[in-house]
Parts: sequence; structure tokens; C-alpha cells
Amino acid sequence: MLEYKETNWKYQRGFKTRKYDLLIDTIDASKTSQEQQTKIEKISLVAFLNKEQRKFFSNICRRLKRNNKAFYQNKNLHATLFGFGPINKKDYETIRKKIQQFSRKKKYGKMIITFDEVRPGTMYLENKIDTPAHGKSNGTVIAVGGVTSNEVFCNYCNQLGLFLLKDKNIESILGSYFRRKFPTVWCTIGYYNKRKEFKIDNELENIFKRYNNLLEGGFKVPIYEIALVESKYKNLRYPKLVQKFRV
Repeated sequence: MLEYKETNWKYQRGFKTRKYDLLIDTIDASKTSQEQQTKIEKISLVAFLNKEQRKFFSNICRRLKRNNKAFYQNKNLHATLFGFGPINKKDYETIRKKIQQFSRKKKYGKMIITFDEVRPGTMYLENKIDTPAHGKSNGTVIAVGGVTSNEVFCNYCNQLGLFLLKDKNIESILGSYFRRKFPTVWCTIGYYNKRKEFKIDNELENIFKRYNNLLEGGFKVPIYEIALVESKYKNLRYPKLVQKFRV
């Protein structure tokens, strides 16, 4: 049985968070496998990892692949700031311009993303993003960084979200409750392409336990720019660049 602390939003609005215990002993990738094959065009604002940064996670993915051939490694590794889709394509430009305005006002030069652990992704009950399914993972494998260890990045994202919603047109597009899906930093490094659920065996459990503390103080990733991209796939394979923005 794997044990984690999950951080999520406390309320439907605002940026207060809460933590709860998470226990995982089963992987049910049926929904994730289907979602990865579904084509739905959307735009996302992300921070892509470079080649050297991806190498660190590639080594972990190789171990997971040796344990289970059904594991699929994502290629375009990224930390997500916002997923905006699916929305009307005519609204892409409105959002792009507003992000550009914000990026010109808010200049850091560089931000550091810290990933604290690699673990199975959480499965949530249907239509309840704040209620995890007891004992189950959704089949993704994620690198996660806490809010505290990523304070600058998380504040940047939250301020950008508020800036977007000040535009009444964008608020009508995204909804007045729009914010990041989760308050933490995450990167989906891969998923299990398997329709039947399976128990986490001792070998797989030991792999995840080895990576529940990444390095000393976490795996740190410097970010100099973020990118607005179009993609038809959930893991952003074959992305089309809309624009890059300096942080």
C-alpha cells in the first residue's frame, strides 16, 4: 500500500488549500487509456522541460517500463499552468493577447519549479475533482511539487488567472470560477495503457517508494519561458506552438 499526502483546493473559489491522506494499492487506467486516444482540440499554457531535464524522468520511466510493458512514457514533458479547452477557436486570440499583457507586466527572468516526488496519479470520483477514489490510481504517473516549495510559481499562476478573469469577455468564456485544476505543480511523465485494473505488486511499490523524495530538496527545474500551445491530445503530443512568453 502506497501512502501520500494530497493537496487540493479547499473551496470552489479562491486559493486556500487543504491536505488529506491518500492510499493507493490498485491502478485502474481504463479511463486514462481512453482519454489519451481521444482527439479534442484545446489550448494549454505550459512550461516545457528541456532535454536534460527530461533525462531525469526518462530513467524513472525505464524502470516502470521494465516492471510493466503497458507503461507508456510521455515525450513532451511539461508543467501545466492552465488548460483552457475545449473552447471556441475564435477565443484563442483573446486569451493569447491577455497572457501577453500579463507577461510583459510581470517579469521574473527565471522561476524555479521543484518536483518533490514521483507517484501514481490520483483517481477522483466522477464529477468530483476533490473526492479521491479510495485505494485507486487513475493510471497516470506524475511528478509533483508542493505549493510551499513552489510558492513563486504558484503565485504567478494564480495572479495570471485573476488577471484573465478581469476581462469580462474572458470571464464569460472560461467561467467566473476558473483557476488552475490543482494548486500544486505537476508533470505527467507517463501512463499505463491498460484497460483492466491491476494491483500494485511489491516490485512496483518499491519503485515508487524510491522516488517519494526526489534528491535532496527536490528535483529543481529552472523555467525561463512558458508556451501557449494547441493540441488534440491530452498529453500534448504533436503540439502546435501559438506563442512563447518570457517569465
